[in-house]
Amino acid sequence: MPPSNQAPFDPTDHLLPPGQKSSVGPVIGIIIIVTLLSIGAFYFWGAHLNAENPENTLPLILGDSSATQE
Repeated sequence: MPPSNQAPFDPTDHLLPPGQKSSVGPVIGIIIIVTLLSIGAFYFWGAHLNAENPENTLPLILGDSSATQE
């Protein structure tokens, strides 16, 4: 027969005490996401501006035969 003076079983006895919660992780994650979205937006905006105005491209300057001779 087991002794009757045992304390009742508490399943949370093995857990660590609660620590202070820090909100630094989510803030850094939000900053990274916003930065990546901003970089992507500027990239696509620049590509749109370049495709919108094709006459601002540099002219093609062809070389002559003297450029290939030494």
